[in-house]
Amino acid sequence: MPESRLQSIVAEHFLFSSLPEKSQESLSHHCRTIKLKNDETLFHQGGDVHNFYIVLAGSIKLFRVSPDGQTKVIEVIRTGGTFAEALMFMEQVRYPLNASAMGATEVMAIPNNLYKEILLAEPQCGLKLMGNMATKLHRRINEIEILTLQNTRHRLGNYLFGLAPDPAAKQCVVQLPMAKQLIASQLGMQPETFSRLMKEMKTQGLIDVNGAEINVFDLQKLREFGH
Repeated sequence: MPESRLQSIVAEHFLFSSLPEKSQESLSHHCRTIKLKNDETLFHQGGDVHNFYIVLAGSIKLFRVSPDGQTKVIEVIRTGGTFAEALMFMEQVRYPLNASAMGATEVMAIPNNLYKEILLAEPQCGLKLMGNMATKLHRRINEIEILTLQNTRHRLGNYLFGLAPDPAAKQCVVQLPMAKQLIASQLGMQPETFSRLMKEMKTQGLIDVNGAEINVFDLQKLREFGH
């Protein structure tokens, strides 16, 4: 990717937009882009931490593999999202998760040490970054609350509702963003449970399923599924 395009991305992204122009140019000069094929690994759990990343196109799956070989999806990062940025402030030297591409994906790698140096030289930028980090933390707390306090029916209904283009609509069509077994993993349920609940929704006349395309006939009742 041309350096001018990298400079544009750095200038526009919330992690860097508050930096002085000279700092943005310096940072973009040291960034690099990485193209990944479907299922190609970006980094492994336990690997050395040198960079954090922005997804420029496609999606990145962050996951762990249990001792019995089961994959637990922690988060899916889509275009424009960042990941691994918090590790540089934790003095974390190893990645705690695996990261791999979901489909053809391109990411930008930003060197941790240079970014920290820039923030130390620009304290006001650091304060703005802390605010953004706090927002992301609150989002994660909400996700944990959903997984621990809601039953599986409620979780799935809320998840599908969150995919709707217009939450006020009566009917809509939503596209599942990843394989059903990965969605089940992210929602903390077994694939068999996911399939059973989808069939139950279909039997109740809430949805119709055509591969990754879900026709929703009553969006509000879908959200209430399992209450």
